[in-house]
Amino acid sequence: MDVWSDPCAQLVGAVRHHRHFVEDEAARLRLAGFCERIRGEGVRAFFDAEYPSGGGKAIIVNEAQGRLNLVDGNAHLVALVACDEHVTLADLVREIGRDDFVRTWRDGWEAGSGQEGAYDVYIPMDADASRIPGCREGTDWFKSPPQPTKIISADIAFDSPLFAPEDRGRPLGETARALGLLPER
Repeated sequence: MDVWSDPCAQLVGAVRHHRHFVEDEAARLRLAGFCERIRGEGVRAFFDAEYPSGGGKAIIVNEAQGRLNLVDGNAHLVALVACDEHVTLADLVREIGRDDFVRTWRDGWEAGSGQEGAYDVYIPMDADASRIPGCREGTDWFKSPPQPTKIISADIAFDSPLFAPEDRGRPLGETARALGLLPER
């Protein structure tokens, strides 16, 4: 898989993201709002507002177990896929004129970051991670206010059979279709 040239619709969303967007009315309304903004303002204006240059905020894609997993940026990319099912990250870079809004990891390691160990990723507290080696409870300090979370190693793919089927991440295109944002095939 190629993080830049494969359609974003094929990226595996975060653990439980599909269920969250399909079952939560507020999440669906938020996605619909993003779609309206993208269609009304254009992709570049949307990214300039959501991922300002030099702001440090980024879409994070992690290659784990041969799959591209979306660690951060799920709602934004589902909305982009709903607006253009074939969009790639390379398309976005060309349209926006910069690439600082994307960070890529391989099994939790980010090239050139100087990190001393693989990154951890947060999954929902109520996700069944009983079969995930090394899973532990902790705090997501990136949320405001900080929230309890489960933490797993970033070398586990979000659609791994180690997760219960309802918790597994699903391709972003599948989520957009389930929400009626893309036509059924």
